[in-house]
Amino acid sequence: MLPCGVRVLTLLLLSIACWAAIASAAGVTYSGAASCAKCHADIQQHWAGARHSKMVQPANKSSVQGDFTRAAITLRNDRYTLSARNGVYYITESYLTGRPVEHRVDYTLGNRRIQHYLTTLPDGRILVLPPSWDILRKQWFHNFDIGDPDESGQLEVQLWNKNCYSCHVSQEEKNFDPDKIEYKTAWLDFGVNCERCHGPGSQHVANHAANPKPTAPLHDIVVQTRLDPARDTMVCAQCHSFRDIFVPGFNAGDDYYDHFVPILEFDQPVDKDPAYWPDGRTRRFSTDAFGLWQSQCFLKGGVTCVKCHVDAHDTSIEKSPQLRPSDAAICAQCHTAVGKAVSAHTHHAVNSSGSSCVECHMPRTVLSIKAQIRDHSITVPVPENTANHQIPNACNECHKDRDAAWSARQMDQWWGSASRAKAIRRADAFAAARANNTAAIPQLLAIATDAEEGPFPRANALGYLSRFGSDPRVFPVFEWALGDSQTLPRIISALRMPTAGTKQAAIADLTKALRDPIATVRLSAAVSLVAAGVHDLPEEVRALYAARAQLNSDDATQQFAAGRFFLLTGDPFHASQYLAGSLKMDPETPAQYFLAYALAQLGKYSEARAIAEKISASDKQYANAQALLKAIANR
Repeated sequence: MLPCGVRVLTLLLLSIACWAAIASAAGVTYSGAASCAKCHADIQQHWAGARHSKMVQPANKSSVQGDFTRAAITLRNDRYTLSARNGVYYITESYLTGRPVEHRVDYTLGNRRIQHYLTTLPDGRILVLPPSWDILRKQWFHNFDIGDPDESGQLEVQLWNKNCYSCHVSQEEKNFDPDKIEYKTAWLDFGVNCERCHGPGSQHVANHAANPKPTAPLHDIVVQTRLDPARDTMVCAQCHSFRDIFVPGFNAGDDYYDHFVPILEFDQPVDKDPAYWPDGRTRRFSTDAFGLWQSQCFLKGGVTCVKCHVDAHDTSIEKSPQLRPSDAAICAQCHTAVGKAVSAHTHHAVNSSGSSCVECHMPRTVLSIKAQIRDHSITVPVPENTANHQIPNACNECHKDRDAAWSARQMDQWWGSASRAKAIRRADAFAAARANNTAAIPQLLAIATDAEEGPFPRANALGYLSRFGSDPRVFPVFEWALGDSQTLPRIISALRMPTAGTKQAAIADLTKALRDPIATVRLSAAVSLVAAGVHDLPEEVRALYAARAQLNSDDATQQFAAGRFFLLTGDPFHASQYLAGSLKMDPETPAQYFLAYALAQLGKYSEARAIAEKISASDKQYANAQALLKAIANR
């Protein structure tokens, strides 16, 4: 039998090879936007003029919008020189090396409100240069003004092909070489191409080449409106959501949760610019799918993105008459009674902003890049949450001369308070839990078990309940949630199941979850089982973890986690590779002891000793390192 580590790698490679063979045999490969244009010229031309096609473009006279005639600018006390020669643009900075270096602008990122400028460094890193252009205000600003940078060694920079992976271009391959610490990132098309939303198109191309005028639709390509509402919205959610990629390879039509795990409010650190409001609703931009998935319009009405953004090939809201704030036709399709008696419902004049559906139910409370966009959770105003948790509400966004108490009184008078009760409960419970207040437990239990809350609030409640795992009321709810009909609560239950006093029962439940139909649930259960001391996992789950580790081979923290995972599951060979890689990228990673232990398991005692002997007395693993040195002293 092959050694465990070799078997895992072999299985992974065989899985990839088999998938490739099946895909090839079925003709399921990507063709690129140019192949679509041969038959769909009008649609392709329409798409090519819209924002999705222009997310990232080659930098040239037609794409660059920034004013490079301003020879020099100063941002955050640093001087930058701008220039253009023969249609090529350059930005000179001194931050990276301490001396002026001229960078060629290779790509533009963004084209409607903000435009960033990307350059490729010799090691293949694609860097977002600090000067960014505000298209609307016609001014330069520092890109750190709108987002925290990543750390790269001793520097803070924005690395596009590390942490902006997978959304701005199509069919992207990161292609990071952990041995050389180099990228050879490549992609099929700039921007969001046809196949990001319609799936791999080569079979469609082949079928229509053989039969140019089929008498009936061949259903050989994904069309969102043919999908159920969940899968329909998942096509957009592959980018318009704040998520972690657990399993690479999402194609349009796939189950989102087979590939992605949402990063939720309970799991966010305290931050000056949080991604969520305290009630779990989205606060930062590019999470529209999470807003919609929390809305009653989606949960009860099955509303999808393309129900409102009917021209999916050009989603620019300013070009869509049906999305004007004064147009209620989309909402009135379902809310017919309101549509017939608007002022009776709103208590505002018919043509006023107070009678606009979106102004009241989709206020601009989501913070975008130097702008505010509409909240897609389509909820009612909750003034109490403004007063208690600083969450804005639509009433006071308009009536800025009034306070939240006034708005609450008006709402009670006109509509009563029942419609706001659950939103108040969520905000109160999550805020108390974030402060580690045990008084939140009853409310969290109620939210977690309330099917009417929807999967996102229930998953957040589970996440917060994991802080109070020693409470005897908590574990039974996690057991129940592991069998939930909705995927997200199952994922969070698998990831966060408490084991204090319930270890054996938790292991039994998580072992059952290894057979869950959703890949991310299986992988989450595997991670929790390893943390609980279970090391014998199915090869399929180990292969999933290996694929995730490979995707994140440019992230020292992720490689450290992968090294520990494989070390604990009896694979010191791959553990040593991941741990060594994490240290190569970041010598400060606390991986030395684990690497020494893995090497010792492989019989490489001299290498293990050399590493363990360098671990200082101040290191948390010092005692373990000394014990290891003693154990291998005569080997």
